[in-house]
Amino acid sequence: MNSFTLAVASIRSRPLHSVLCMLAVASGIALLCAVFLFSQAVSSGFTRNAQGVDIIVGAKGSPLQLVLSSVYHADIPAGNINMQNYEKLKRDPRVRKAIPMAMGDSYKGFRMVGSTADYLDVYGGEYADGRVFEAPLETVAGANTGLKVGEQIAVTHGFSAESDDVHDAHLYTITGVLKPTGTVIDKLLVSPYESVQQLHGGHDHNEHDDHADKEDDHHDHGHHESKEDDHAHDDHGHNKKHHDDHGHEDKHEHDDHGHAKSYAENKSDKVTDNGLEQQITAVILKVRGPFDLMNLPRKINGETNVMAAVPSYEMMRFTKSLGIGRQLIVVLAVGFIILSSLMLLASLASGLALRRYDLAVLRVLGASPFRLSLTVIAEALVISGVGALIGVVVGHLLAYGAVISIESLRGLVLAESVLMPQAMDGGFILIGLVAGLIASFVPSLTAARTDIAGLLAKGRV
Repeated sequence: MNSFTLAVASIRSRPLHSVLCMLAVASGIALLCAVFLFSQAVSSGFTRNAQGVDIIVGAKGSPLQLVLSSVYHADIPAGNINMQNYEKLKRDPRVRKAIPMAMGDSYKGFRMVGSTADYLDVYGGEYADGRVFEAPLETVAGANTGLKVGEQIAVTHGFSAESDDVHDAHLYTITGVLKPTGTVIDKLLVSPYESVQQLHGGHDHNEHDDHADKEDDHHDHGHHESKEDDHAHDDHGHNKKHHDDHGHEDKHEHDDHGHAKSYAENKSDKVTDNGLEQQITAVILKVRGPFDLMNLPRKINGETNVMAAVPSYEMMRFTKSLGIGRQLIVVLAVGFIILSSLMLLASLASGLALRRYDLAVLRVLGASPFRLSLTVIAEALVISGVGALIGVVVGHLLAYGAVISIESLRGLVLAESVLMPQAMDGGFILIGLVAGLIASFVPSLTAARTDIAGLLAKGRV
């Protein structure tokens, strides 16, 4: 019989001890494998989703919140910025391309992003069906939304899937569905930014329009304006005295068909000039060179009322802050591996104590001390190797479960990639084998130094 056969026979003779040692090794390796796989998947996901975004510009606040909300769609935007900021950035000679983003609505939890067709190109969007949007209220759906070309949907105000504030008066039409990209765009709906602006502009000014209609009624009945009405006019830039001072008449405008617009309509038009219809949430910038990437954010933050952040830099800081938790889990995993080595050492030592007479007989039959030592080492390697292999499989499953259970990571991390074999798997199995080899060192020396004469003289106890 060779050393491997003898090792397997020894393991089978003590199944409980052997299984416990395997599970201890598997636990440590599984934790190590899961932590590294999860960290690698999240890191590569962050990099993949931000590789087309050099700088993100938005409202003043937290740079990390700006990046998470506007690049990864994993947070709530701090506010809006004026279209003038976008126009100014678009004309900046250091900017190769400026892409606007208007947000605030969602459909069943999938965010609606108002932008241009360039936004789809940032993530390499390709069409599985349909075409790009060409007019307001047309939208392109990501692969994970489950929508089909031709469907009409009513979006809700806000990002919650449970919101009951539905824009059911304005339906979006799906004109295209994208192929899976493994990026955040898979869970987004993208429409012209004018769609979001108009929808929110009208939503925001209904109250103003109702108030203006009441003022029309007062004009129709020949009533004079009260002081409260004067203040209302002042708030919206329509004070009669202001008109008189400039020699303007207070008269109705006419539409294209020659019909007189109501005072409320004129008023609403002017309100939206400075309202949500002239605002966006953020701007994606692609710069012309590395020096612009370093200098432009500093200039924007120092000289304007908006904020610029570099996604790669902010996510590096973010992942670094998560390093403490990762280190704790790694320490825990190493502790499990050390514990498994001690358990394996104890198991091998106790096994040798029970098989001393058998080892002496093997020596009489011609087995060399090296052969006996090799048998003990083989037993340790089989137990630790099988345990490490189980640990790697369990580690992949743990990492996969973690990825799919965290909703904010969907679209950021390719969950299926976590299940694929990795080069690091071989390293984890090697760690398990080394732990087994270390655990077998003392028992193997003990087996090689078996006292044949003394054990045979005593006989089997």
